[in-house]
Amino acid sequence: MSNLNEIKNRIEALRALSDPEQQVDITAWRDQIDAIDQILMLLLNERSVCANYIGHIKKELNLPIYVPEREKIVLENVLKGNPGPLDDTAIRALFERIVDETRSLERRKYQNPNP
Repeated sequence: MSNLNEIKNRIEALRALSDPEQQVDITAWRDQIDAIDQILMLLLNERSVCANYIGHIKKELNLPIYVPEREKIVLENVLKGNPGPLDDTAIRALFERIVDETRSLERRKYQNPNP
């Protein structure tokens, strides 16, 4: 959880740099978006690393890659923690895509290995 706190602290620091009431420079806002995009990219790749470890375990235990019950739990968890401004429909769509891409990576790596 310390990593989550570090990420939250970094986001708070970014917010402090750009007060919407005082910052009218579009470049500063774009710089903030670029920094957040880098955080998202790192987090998505770290999530994929974790999913790949799970894919390896699934292969060793001869378990299916696709587990609808688990994906339902993942979506419920993120929706439960959604503070907005993105609504639940948008969050659901984004995470369905993230899960789909991760599952695709697991399949390529563990079901159809290319030597």
